[in-house]
Amino acid sequence: MSILKNFAAAAALCLGTVPLAHAQNVALGTLSGAATGQIGIAIASVASSGGEIRVIPQETANTAQYIPLVDQGQLEFGIANYPQTYFAMTGTGLSEGQPADNLRLVASLMDFTSGMLVMDDSGIATLEDLAGRNVPRFPDNSLGDYVMRAVMATADLSYDDVRAVPTANFLSMYDGFRDGILDTSIATIGSAFVMDMQASVGEVRYLPMSEEDAPVMDEILPGTRIFDVSGSGEAAVTEDTKVFGYEYLLFANADVPDAVVTSMVRALHDGREDLLATSPMWQSFVPEGMARAGGMTYHPGALAFYQEHGIPVAE
Repeated sequence: MSILKNFAAAAALCLGTVPLAHAQNVALGTLSGAATGQIGIAIASVASSGGEIRVIPQETANTAQYIPLVDQGQLEFGIANYPQTYFAMTGTGLSEGQPADNLRLVASLMDFTSGMLVMDDSGIATLEDLAGRNVPRFPDNSLGDYVMRAVMATADLSYDDVRAVPTANFLSMYDGFRDGILDTSIATIGSAFVMDMQASVGEVRYLPMSEEDAPVMDEILPGTRIFDVSGSGEAAVTEDTKVFGYEYLLFANADVPDAVVTSMVRALHDGREDLLATSPMWQSFVPEGMARAGGMTYHPGALAFYQEHGIPVAE
């Protein structure tokens, strides 16, 4: 199991913590910036504060880069949304024919809610109005590609109906929207990106969705649901805003020692207030529901904690 000790000093500076004398270093696959980056830093900070493990964020350009690293044991932990984790562990969708047999589920973190962001003065009121507009076109079989196809399907649209703008990854999408190259962007509720757009570019808002969109998206992105975030007070949320979303998950390599995984779960379970202090994205994190994701195999170290504390484990 690779511990990536060469990242320890940088992580200590990033997290603002004093190096721990006896803590075991473990690496967490995450992204640079955006919502996933925020989540990764929060997990690292809270899990490291217990003194049993020091979690070192390992940033890459996209989750497809670090999921194989966790599967191969080069990273101990990783985070991703339910659809991408499910695809990886079952060898379907994004991971068709290439199951990550060494991944084990550790915990459900929060409901990861996202929507399609537009400028308030764009003249775009519905998803159907994206027809003929500049829409991000991610590489084939990437997560962004799956999300965009699922969203457009709810409006009976495809790439043939829009102006598809080649977009390398999510960070490129954010830059494209900020620069006016794209008319819309996938954006997570409560993320720093949305607040930055409000401050630097102007008023933005989410395009409305409905409950009927859930089964359409679920066909392409398993586990997708519709969430009513009206009245949440978050940036770009109007009085009547429904968006799509799914659970965000923490997973580990099967060979990570049970004690290490248990330490991670315990720290997150007991650290809800500290997690929430980092971002409103953690508002839906429920310690008693950390094992609510089903359809995948849990790590024994996580199961031991859940069984000891009477937390139901989904099958």
